[in-house]
Amino acid sequence: MAEYDMIINDNLLETIHYNSPTTPIKASYAYFSDFPGGITPCHWHRELECIVMLHGSINYYVNNDTFTLREGDGIIVNSNRMHLCGPVESENQHHIRTYQMNDPDNSKYIVLLLHPDTLRFNHKMEERYINPFLYDNNSDVLFLNHSEDWHTEVIQTICDIFYAVTDQITCFELIAQSKFFYLWNLLYRNTIAENGCDRIDTDPMNPLKTMISYIQDNYQNKITLNDVAEAGMMCQSKCCRLFRETVKQSPIEYLQNYRIQKGIDLLEHSALNITEIALECGFHGASYFTETFRKINGITPKEYRRQIQPSA
Repeated sequence: MAEYDMIINDNLLETIHYNSPTTPIKASYAYFSDFPGGITPCHWHRELECIVMLHGSINYYVNNDTFTLREGDGIIVNSNRMHLCGPVESENQHHIRTYQMNDPDNSKYIVLLLHPDTLRFNHKMEERYINPFLYDNNSDVLFLNHSEDWHTEVIQTICDIFYAVTDQITCFELIAQSKFFYLWNLLYRNTIAENGCDRIDTDPMNPLKTMISYIQDNYQNKITLNDVAEAGMMCQSKCCRLFRETVKQSPIEYLQNYRIQKGIDLLEHSALNITEIALECGFHGASYFTETFRKINGITPKEYRRQIQPSA
């Protein structure tokens, strides 16, 4: 297998920091407090995303479907499917609250990202077992709620891979890869082998992905609703409806939240002052940035920086 960089950008809205330079696997804990209002940005990536709830509950949105995960449940999002998650209580994105690490509602879950390249070593095996699942229209997402016996085995295998990687046990890359093959066996047997493959010819989410990519590429500049709609080659009303149905936000709300997320990154990892961060993130000035930041996060940018950098 070719060696992988520790930081891989697949140009699909997210940079993945793998746990090993030799194996494209990422294992980490996640909390509501990691994201403004407990809501992750809508995104997609080549890796399968495996989630197991350890505490609390979350809503997971995949394409146009919603799944409620409670303690012990799991979910697997297939490669390149759009997804986001948020609090179960948040039926609309205007319900914003700030989660803290010691908050009893600060749900905790494990996130395991597994790149399909880990399994690709034989062309005939790839065509028979790997691609049919990746491109199956009926396998966008697998909700693991223990309603079937194999769900429990899949969740246990996800946890086995996760803890092998996070504990960095001896030869964890080999252990993770071998268990990924076993996980794939479970997925294939209970999807394609049982139901056949309904191959995706055209991704129905492509127009929305194009519009989201436009926002992410141009967030530092002035963007109007018409600009976003034109990027997806559709009218403004259809654009708004598509965002509401799938992203759970309007295009402008998504833009503002994305700018604020970029602002959080700069508050945490740069020495720029508030005005400089505001301009860097596409705001016209510090006042509007501060007002928007407080509306989304419940505190000002200065207060946020003071929390994470007490000496600042």
